[in-house]
This record gives sequence, C-alpha cells and structure tokens, in this order.
Amino acid sequence: MTALRVLADDLTGALDTAACFVGAEGPVPTVWKPPVALPWPAAVDAGTRGMSEEGARAVMARLCAVLEGAEPAFRKIDSLLRGYVAAELAACLRWFDHCVIAPAFPAQGRVTAGGRQFRAEAGAWRDVGVDLPAALADWGIGVRLCRPGEPAPPGVSLWDAETDAELDAVVAEARVLPGRVLWCGTAGLATALAGRAAVQEPDLPGPVLALIGSDHPVSVAQLSTAWKQVHRITSGGADEAAPIARRLMQGHAHGQVPGGHAAVAVVVPPGASRAAAAEHIAGSFGRLLAGLDRPGTLMVSGGETLRAVCDALGGTMLEVDGALAPGVPASLMRGGRWHGLRVVSKSGAFGESTWLARLLAPRREGDR
Repeated sequence: MTALRVLADDLTGALDTAACFVGAEGPVPTVWKPPVALPWPAAVDAGTRGMSEEGARAVMARLCAVLEGAEPAFRKIDSLLRGYVAAELAACLRWFDHCVIAPAFPAQGRVTAGGRQFRAEAGAWRDVGVDLPAALADWGIGVRLCRPGEPAPPGVSLWDAETDAELDAVVAEARVLPGRVLWCGTAGLATALAGRAAVQEPDLPGPVLALIGSDHPVSVAQLSTAWKQVHRITSGGADEAAPIARRLMQGHAHGQVPGGHAAVAVVVPPGASRAAAAEHIAGSFGRLLAGLDRPGTLMVSGGETLRAVCDALGGTMLEVDGALAPGVPASLMRGGRWHGLRVVSKSGAFGESTWLARLLAPRREGDR
C-alpha cells in the first residue's frame, strides 16, 4: 500500500475513511480545497452531498483525477446511500477497469443483502430505500451482484456483506483483479482493505467543545441524552457565547469538573429550507467561535458543519492520526487560528444515543 487516495462526498466521510488507513499509512492529510500538489497519502472532500445531481456529478468528474495512480483508490460513499452515489460513480469509472462496491458498515449497523442496503433501527433491519443497481443502470452501468466467497467478476460488482469477516472476504477476492480497481464503500470496506491495522485512540485534552450541526434523529437523541451540558443558540452572538465560555473555563481551570465540557446546537428558524438552515448553522457557529478561547478538544457532528467550522477558523487541513471508534476519527487541525487543535468528528447518523453524554462526561487530562 504505497499511494492511498480517498475521495468522499462530505468531510466527515473523508475523515472516517482516512482513519482506517492510519495504522498502515501513518497520518492521512484530509482537505476540502485540494492544493495543486496533493500529498500522498491524502483524502479529499468533494463537498457534493448538498448539491444538485448535475452539480455533484460535475464536481466529482473534475476531482476524480486525484484518484489517478492511487493504490488503493477509494471512493467513499454514504452508508445510507445518501447523495448521488450512482451519478458520481458514473463520473469516476472512466479512470478504472473495475469497480468493487461494498457499502456495508457492520460496526455502525449497516449491512448489504441482495444488493439492498439496510440499517439497524429499533431492533430491526430497515431498507434505506435506494435501489443502487437500478440507479447505476440509469447511467448505463451494468453491475453484477456478488456474495462473499465468490470470485470477483470483471467490471462493476456490488457485494453483499453483513459482517467484518465478509468484508475481508470481498477484499481477498477482489485484490486479484488485473488492472486499475476503484474500491467504493464506507469505513467498513476501508478497514478491511487496510488489513485491519490497529489505529491509535488519542488522548482528548479538556475541555471538550462539541458542535452539533446535524438534525439527523441520531444526533437529536444524543443531544437529548446529554441535555445538562447542551447550550442551544440562535445566532452565536456575545450574549450566547458568554455562558459557554464560562463553562469551558471551568474545564480549563480544574481538569475534572461537572459541566466543564459543553455541547452546542443551533436553533434553526421555522420553515427554513435545508440550504438556508445549513447557512444559518454555519454563520451561528462562526460567530460563536469568534467569541470563544481555544478549547482542549473540538468535536463536530455533521460534514457540512465541520467544513464550515474549519473555514471559520482558517484551517486548511485536518491530519487524521487516530480514531475513538469505527466512524469516529481523530485529527489535528492544520493552519488557522487554532492550529494544532485536537478534533473529533463523526457523521450525524453515527453512534448510540448515549455517545455524546459519554464524550462530555467529566475526565482528567489524559483520560480517554
């Protein structure tokens, strides 16, 4: 494994996939505004999740060049198949002889069966409602449905998998394909492709400031469980920043203090469109951060939010160097006002309802 490149449709996805390769590759620089000279290894966020299908395909067609010559070349897709998976994949295939699609992520309750994607919900498996083979066919792409243990066919294949062991089997079969292979999946496939190399769980300096920009039901449940430490803001002005700053100052002063960590969510105006909501959240967090001192650790939930937060702080790169759990990468911010800051990130759809409360539980410096 000598020249990893990851291309994702959002920043949290780029980071959680990059984290899978840290044990094999070392730290992986992850960018959202690719420089002319992109390093090896590297992960790139195309930022297409919230675009129109036409716009997303155009951006992906331009950025797919970053995968040329990569080994492995990894196209990260959403584990719930959100976004424009088929259209974006169609834009990339001209660079490759084969494409191995395996979107299962068992560690986060996502499996693939019969070419359909399912998520664990309330003790049952729910179809995510996307017919990926049909969507690919609409773009003129024929796909073979495969099971672990079967020989990997040439061309485009979509693999069932319900366990990590089955993802390992997919990788073992597909590695023998001749020519250029595009690996397409989630952190589940990435972990298998990296040989399950151990990834370090870094220390999280306190205090922790958590910014929750996702309205996914999972994130809503996590905020509800951690309600004692949640601040809800409407604009991020000085009056809203002051109590958050006081709470974080307690964490700086004492190392372990109930309430020394803080979570923040933005109240979106009723009836706002998704684009307007995203703009309001980004602006509110930007104003809030301008009025806060640097925390020990910054946690951000939601890919669009993370990108906006990094831009607000002047960060130009996140260097992935570990993970707290599958789907929860850790990185260091490079550039900007908080250069070197420890950052934890995750998709708004990931984690148990108690995840945020456990992250914000009182801890001493050096505790994990």
